Amino acid sequence: MSVVKTEETPIYLHQNIRYLRKQLKLSQEELGSRIGLNRGNIASYENGSAEPKICNLLKLSNLFSVSILDLTKKDLSNEANLQQASEHYHEISSNEAELMEQFMRRAQELQSVIQSIQTCYDFKTKSLDEATKNSKAYQMANMKFEELFDASAELLNNHHALIDYVRCHLHK
Repeated sequence: MSVVKTEETPIYLHQNIRYLRKQLKLSQEELGSRIGLNRGNIASYENGSAEPKICNLLKLSNLFSVSILDLTKKDLSNEANLQQASEHYHEISSNEAELMEQFMRRAQELQSVIQSIQTCYDFKTKSLDEATKNSKAYQMANMKFEELFDASAELLNNHHALIDYVRCHLHK
């Protein structure tokens, strides 16, 4: 069996953050403040020891008026690349805004479904006898259900936060 090597595209994220921050004449602290982070976060991004979460990447992209793809994959210290990236950056269209609304409605429906599952589970477990509730199998299943419910709730919260973030930037 042969292994096909693919050439990896270089990642310019940390260099671009530093370069674009300096183009805006911002200190690391000022940039951090604008996107809700501290100076240490920005320093970590710029030296490549950490990568931003997607929500922070979106904030940086919006602040610098370049797409996330351009911010990560193009050397924006090259003036031609920066010019092209700026020209291709666009505000969210009305179709994209409607899509965001659809995502929000769907997220609310999912939240309702997850809450209904919790309510059903609580109802069913109330009718169990004490011997069943004390069994190891029940306790393990109960623990796994709670872990699954917590993970679902966390994912849904992150989904809501991302939608809210994008929505609040629709009207910039």
